Amino acid sequence: MAFFGFLKKKKMPINFSEENISELTLKSDLLGQTLIDNGLGFYVDHLSQIRLSADKKNESEFRKLVISRELFGGAGALWEIYIENLAEYQKYNKQFSEYVDLLTQMGIKNGRVKQIQKTMRKLN
Repeated sequence: MAFFGFLKKKKMPINFSEENISELTLKSDLLGQTLIDNGLGFYVDHLSQIRLSADKKNESEFRKLVISRELFGGAGALWEIYIENLAEYQKYNKQFSEYVDLLTQMGIKNGRVKQIQKTMRKLN
């Protein structure tokens, strides 16, 4: 029914500016290094895929990879990682929170992402 089409939310286009892609690359690398340093390097591949889709300016792939169970799902998702070393745990939470802030700044609008964004701020 086209009549109710006005009720649909329009997806905001992803802002793949050079500045955002550069910042995404930097934040992905820092986050990835923290994961590797703490024996969690198997997550780095997903971060790399997100970065590559941004480099290609592939909006649908970028959205799919960002709004995924690997990042924002339940147990084992990147947002739920616990690191035994308190200093490293706090560093990781700060880095991940900044990463999520950048994703939303780029145009990712999702209820689950917003919920986790609020939670991550409380952990810092």
